[in-house]
Amino acid sequence: MQTPAGQAAGPSGTDAAPGDATPVAETTIPARDIGVAVLYTAAVLTATVFPLGSTGLLGHGHAWPPAVSTALLLIAAAATVLRRRAPAVTLAVTGALSTIEIFGAGQLAAYFLVFEALWAPIVHGSRRTARMSTGAGAVLAIALLGAVLSWRPDASHLVLALLLIVVVVLTPLMWGWEVRHHREARRAAEDLVAAQAQLARERTLLAEERAGRAVDEGRRRIAQDLHDVVAGHLSAVSLHASLAGSLPDEAARSDSLTAARSSAAAALRDLRSVIAVLTSTEDADAEPATTLSWEDLAARLRAGEPADAARAVTGTRIRIDPRVDDPSVVDPAVRAALLRIGSEAVTNALRHGQAPRTLIVELAAPTRQVVLTCMNAVDPEQRAGSGLGRAAIADRARAVGGTATSGLVSGPGPAAPLGGIGTDSRGRGRAGRLWRVEVRVPCAPERAGTAHPLPSAPAELDPQATPRPLPQEQR
Repeated sequence: MQTPAGQAAGPSGTDAAPGDATPVAETTIPARDIGVAVLYTAAVLTATVFPLGSTGLLGHGHAWPPAVSTALLLIAAAATVLRRRAPAVTLAVTGALSTIEIFGAGQLAAYFLVFEALWAPIVHGSRRTARMSTGAGAVLAIALLGAVLSWRPDASHLVLALLLIVVVVLTPLMWGWEVRHHREARRAAEDLVAAQAQLARERTLLAEERAGRAVDEGRRRIAQDLHDVVAGHLSAVSLHASLAGSLPDEAARSDSLTAARSSAAAALRDLRSVIAVLTSTEDADAEPATTLSWEDLAARLRAGEPADAARAVTGTRIRIDPRVDDPSVVDPAVRAALLRIGSEAVTNALRHGQAPRTLIVELAAPTRQVVLTCMNAVDPEQRAGSGLGRAAIADRARAVGGTATSGLVSGPGPAAPLGGIGTDSRGRGRAGRLWRVEVRVPCAPERAGTAHPLPSAPAELDPQATPRPLPQEQR
């Protein structure tokens, strides 16, 4: 006869409690269970043909004829075919009929069937069915002990009762729970391995996604540098070259051509730096080195001005606070961002604006901020540009924790936020004659207390320029 330990199928049952992880019941009866039922049936028939002279626990002899015992046990043996598909049925039918036979007639095959009736629900049933089988085993153990002691309350029969309880009740219960716990632990380990594999796949996908975002971010930074720095130099080259042929003053033409050559050389150097970063495999996060300086921006803004006297008429004014270049006052990363923002603002002022033009960079001591202001006159009928320059300025300001505003102004009050305020649906200014870009970025907080002694007044990059107060709407 096949022993219960040979069963390899997982738990199943139709009476799974809510939240029970037990698999659903088998839709067909496995051939192995049919074989087990046949073996139990053969054991019952063999015990009928060759009786061993056993007696029931409730009294002497048999409480009913052997044919009745055979019928009861055949039904009990047939119910074992559902040990995997419906273990609760096996517990109810096989367990009940075999217990009746043990107490009434005591045929030996009944003890094997009780063993199976207690073991199978624990191994193959839901957790609720397993608890029911354990409870039934406890009741059976008490009944066996009471029956033996009521029949002959002596030491030998007490030992017999305890032996029956251990063999018929405790062994299938402990064995069944051990097999069940082993299977649950194995299933939990398999689930853990599957979860870890899934987590590893998700981490790999996340790493690939992050790498892709890093590449896109690097491309965006390179594109911004090309737009803010290289394009600014090339715009200056174009502007100076155009003005050189139209200026009547020989000195102004020479200055314009010199500025064009200088801007072209700076554009080549910056372009080589960008190419070096793009082709480098050592540092993917490296920033291109640029040749920007406040002097370079001032030279761009004064492009084509013929002489100092005419400059006073055009009203171009440049003022840079020397403390902005002090690394103990302004973090170098903030200064680099300001230079790129200033390059974009100056390029837009030259490309789309008119004189007078103003560039002011100063340190606001109370708020520990650097304020960059770039203004130029505009034609009220001029259409607004694409907005790429304004977006680049806003992005660079936000990258260092600052803010940027821009718009057309005609009187006192702040500029409009970046994003289109200050123009109507046709792209024309609603009011005003000046375009103002104002950027406020913080200094390095940890270095705020280490500033160098400041000069009494900010330095003018153009010492020959006549300082003039800004109009009321520019203050």
